[in-house]
Amino acid sequence: MVDSLPLGLALVPVGLAFGYAAQAAGLSWWLAGLMSAVVYAGPSQFIAVGLIATAAAVPAIVATTFVANLRYSLFAASLAPYMRDAPPSRLVVVGHGLADGSYALTLDHVLAHPERPRKDRYLLGSFVVSFGFWVPASILGALLGDAVPEVIAYGLDFATPAIFIAFLIPFVRDLPSVLVMIAAGVGTVVGNVHLPSGSGALIAIVAASLLGGVLRSRPERH
Repeated sequence: MVDSLPLGLALVPVGLAFGYAAQAAGLSWWLAGLMSAVVYAGPSQFIAVGLIATAAAVPAIVATTFVANLRYSLFAASLAPYMRDAPPSRLVVVGHGLADGSYALTLDHVLAHPERPRKDRYLLGSFVVSFGFWVPASILGALLGDAVPEVIAYGLDFATPAIFIAFLIPFVRDLPSVLVMIAAGVGTVVGNVHLPSGSGALIAIVAASLLGGVLRSRPERH
């Protein structure tokens, strides 16, 4: 929990931005808080409220956020070998808390201290801290939505693309990454113009992922 305090503090402005975005999309403060508690996945929550704001169909919202959250299956698979001594009931709880920040901290911990038992307790402690900051910040952001000055509101509106840019840039390191990024971006914009609301992003995600898989599977030329 002590290790996760900086993570919790970093989640406060992001949670405020999400709460504001949820309020701007028409969600009440308690729905914003409920989404943060039940979904507990910041990037997909921003995607969801963005689609809600465009009146996207529910199946499109569910499918798009599902694809965006598939990475958590990989996170869980990479930590599973270190959680063999954890009670099965505990794994259900920490599985829900396997967000990006807590995963990174836990992975660093298990690699640095392979001899320590019950590593699920470390992940649980990180989850408690992150959850304790994330959900209240989301609710507060929604409650303050109408009272936010116009200049600050403009900055919060930009928070969503800024967050995804921050997630994206570290992974754009070579030509295939650049091509996948361009395909996803162009595909989303074109899809939003010519396809039913909400489906453009989903199709672009799947198409860009397939493109990345094809590019990565090609043998290198020497």
